[in-house]
Amino acid sequence: MRSRTELSISLIVILLSACGVSEQEQLFTLAAVSDLDRVFEDGYKLPPADDTLKIFGIRGETISGQFYIHSGGKKLEAVQADADILKTEDGNAIIPAENIAWYFVGSIPLTENAPNQPADVLTRTAPARFPDYLSEENQAYIDENMYRAVYITIVIPEDAVAGNYYGMIKVSSGGIEKFLPLSLVVYPLTLPEVRHLKVAEWYNTSHFDRHHGINEEYSDAWFEILRTYAENMAAHRQNVFEVPAGAILVLRSGTGKLTFDFTRFDQIAQVFWDTKGMDFLETGELTRFGDSAWFSTDIVFRDFKVENPETGEEITMPGKEVIPYLLPALEKHLREKGWLGKTLFHVKDEPTLRNVRSWKEASSLIHRYAPGLKRFDAIETTFLFDEIEVAIPKLDHLAAWYETYETAAREGTELWFYTVGIYQAPRYPNKTIDMPLIDNRIMHWLNYRYDLTGFLHWGWNQWTEKPFEETGMHIGDGWHVYPKKDGVLNSLRWEQMRNGLQDYEYFLMLETEVSELKDTLGKDFSWIDPKQRSKEIVGGVVKDFLDRSGNPDALYNAKREVIDEILNFKVSPRVYVQTNPHMNGTSVKEESYLLEVFGWAESGTDITVNGEIVTPDRQGMFLWNLSLSETKNQVIIEAKNSRGQKRIVRSFKVDK
Repeated sequence: MRSRTELSISLIVILLSACGVSEQEQLFTLAAVSDLDRVFEDGYKLPPADDTLKIFGIRGETISGQFYIHSGGKKLEAVQADADILKTEDGNAIIPAENIAWYFVGSIPLTENAPNQPADVLTRTAPARFPDYLSEENQAYIDENMYRAVYITIVIPEDAVAGNYYGMIKVSSGGIEKFLPLSLVVYPLTLPEVRHLKVAEWYNTSHFDRHHGINEEYSDAWFEILRTYAENMAAHRQNVFEVPAGAILVLRSGTGKLTFDFTRFDQIAQVFWDTKGMDFLETGELTRFGDSAWFSTDIVFRDFKVENPETGEEITMPGKEVIPYLLPALEKHLREKGWLGKTLFHVKDEPTLRNVRSWKEASSLIHRYAPGLKRFDAIETTFLFDEIEVAIPKLDHLAAWYETYETAAREGTELWFYTVGIYQAPRYPNKTIDMPLIDNRIMHWLNYRYDLTGFLHWGWNQWTEKPFEETGMHIGDGWHVYPKKDGVLNSLRWEQMRNGLQDYEYFLMLETEVSELKDTLGKDFSWIDPKQRSKEIVGGVVKDFLDRSGNPDALYNAKREVIDEILNFKVSPRVYVQTNPHMNGTSVKEESYLLEVFGWAESGTDITVNGEIVTPDRQGMFLWNLSLSETKNQVIIEAKNSRGQKRIVRSFKVDK
């Protein structure tokens, strides 16, 4: 976050109009681009540009924008940027400066691309420098004829006045100042405080010494860095955090009795609870693969280091001798803390058919000793639903075995998904640094599209020795943030993941409006599917696991459509329309396309469907069917009463 000096927008406009554009002032230019595009330093496939940075959002949302600086024919020294407060046209409402942050986008060298992706889906072929991290440097140097992106985030206050806000971004170098207009639309909606999607990102503390200069585990400094981690995760809408079971101290007295010290476990957990943004705790994984590691056919309980509290002597005990006492003690402790219902317990990450039988044995044993623990794991097989409460398949496996997973979900298994860059089938949305930035966002459109309740990702900060210089074998997929001495730097991918999680809440907000309407109507309206309209809008961007739009405009147009529908939902004449089949972005053959239209309208409303008068019954229900063709592929519902009128259009893709 930068300190800023308030500028008068009107004065800037006067100065710009009064001054001619000299040759010297042409040393650099500014242009707004989508925050969903990468701006490469050498201008490779430069995204479409605009002379105004235009963004929109709702109260309580963190939104982002981007622009670039082009140096022209001369190297730019000590480039600085600044973003103003934003004001409504009448000046009566503002977005304060402390809610606006800007960052120069730093680039990472990539020597080779992800090995499992064809060239046509990659953003760019390596070797190249890929924009990714958000620098906190106050100034930058830009070589001649090069580009540097600047990323902006705005936290819209929950009490912000709805309306249009305006401001200016100032960029200066060598005594020359340039200005880029910034336009923000705040809609009269508020992002829910509750986070409805469960999100877990696994973090690593083993390199605190290397990247943060902290050598003593559990020291005050160690917990301070952990606190910065937790706050960053919560600010990016992660709401599931990990506390390793290894933080539980196992003690064995001279009489042989086992007891357990949960002090460190509780301290770590409390750091995350204190953010007020966390909803679930994950722990466990008391097992390990056999001698062949991941390829092993065996999953066995790990050994435990056990300390004698009287002598300090430490011994090793087999897991099967410790677990019958540890698990009941853990369950009892979690219940006493009020955390049991919020705890997710790992058995062993990524079981496959090779070892699923031993995984199930371990899972069954865990459930026997701690039946109140909810078991969850990233999995690579469908052969375990009787021994797991939360199943997390890899995205390509979810697609391949979707019918099986969908059946399991209907029967009560909670379903998330996870991704792992280089070990995932090609063309699926992914998080490697060379895949389209929009992938990080639309993953959570997939969550909504397929009724998935969570997302797990291995790499929040699984850094290499030099993460700014080498992306490692996982091509950057091992981290969403970059290290600095006192914390972390965000990345474009991490910001877009948060944006996608916020988008998910938009879809849920529209679903809630429909659900509340359904609750007020009688049993004759049981056909109303509260999710259908949101899924139709999602389907215009994300048709299925593989078929999705890479166009930023398509995504933002869909997001505006959700906003418009929510705002208009309770505006008279109140009308709800549903079709069978629904408009999901897929095409159908003309000869088989008979469409049913179901609807409800408030009393006193006249309805026409494609120009035909349709009379609602006493409950407000109206029904109609019609055939569509390649040329007549729209359903137009017009509603009119004494208080207003509406026009609802549903467009379908019909092939001959």
